[in-house]
Amino acid sequence: MKKYKIIFKKNSIMMLLLVFVIAFSILIIDATKNKAKKGFELGGRFLLIDQNKMNFDSRTSKKNKLIYFGYTYCPDVCPFDILKLSKFIDKNPQLKKELDFIFITVDPDRDQPQQLKSFLANFNSSIIGLTGSKEQIQEVIKKFRIFVKTNKNSFDDENYLVDHSSLFFLVDKNDEYLTHFRPSDFDSKIQSLL
Repeated sequence: MKKYKIIFKKNSIMMLLLVFVIAFSILIIDATKNKAKKGFELGGRFLLIDQNKMNFDSRTSKKNKLIYFGYTYCPDVCPFDILKLSKFIDKNPQLKKELDFIFITVDPDRDQPQQLKSFLANFNSSIIGLTGSKEQIQEVIKKFRIFVKTNKNSFDDENYLVDHSSLFFLVDKNDEYLTHFRPSDFDSKIQSLL
């Protein structure tokens, strides 16, 4: 009988040790997942100025947001992408109740509110154009991990181009990232997302 007590005691200790190791492993895995999630966060609140010189706080909108980053002096890509968005809104006017359609400039030096207003006058009036100081725009670009490179030949070059990521982002009413897609996938992806 004494032999069985010793074996039972050993097994009990081993079982407790095993439970401890499993519990500790679960905690480590959980912490690693949360750390990895935080490392890839996109989106977030932004405070900018719209094309009518009004402050725009993304948190005051209780709608999901479809966001495009570009600039008004773009010779080809941005106007075509915004035209896609504009035509989509024209075909689906009911979505204005559920979505804010936002164009955020990556070129705040040239894209002041009046310039945004003039540019957006060519598209559906539901599109909100946003600009701000260099620091504000840089903060938003960082939150969405947008690549932006200004190509100036000289300090006073006013006809420069801006290379940038060309993506549409969908965020929820709390500015939390839902998904993103390329403009070339706009027609196929947008219907499935909404």
